[in-house]
Amino acid sequence: MPTSLQLVSDQFPLVRERVACLFERNELFRELCEDYQTCAEARARQPAAEGLQRELSALQLRLETELLRYLNEDADPPVHRR
Repeated sequence: MPTSLQLVSDQFPLVRERVACLFERNELFRELCEDYQTCAEARARQPAAEGLQRELSALQLRLETELLRYLNEDADPPVHRR
């Protein structure tokens, strides 16, 4: 299992299966997962420079929001118009 997939699955354990399915079939979601991993790794490596830590935390939160948006859209059945 790719590290980025594992990290996102651990972050959202209640939708782990949906995360794995989206990761397999959606390139943009996969790239978001990789960006999330990069951000998390940068936060862990970075010394306690307060300003940079705040920026990385804000970026990580935006990435989580975008990941959740993809997961939510994937869960919603398509709307059929007549």
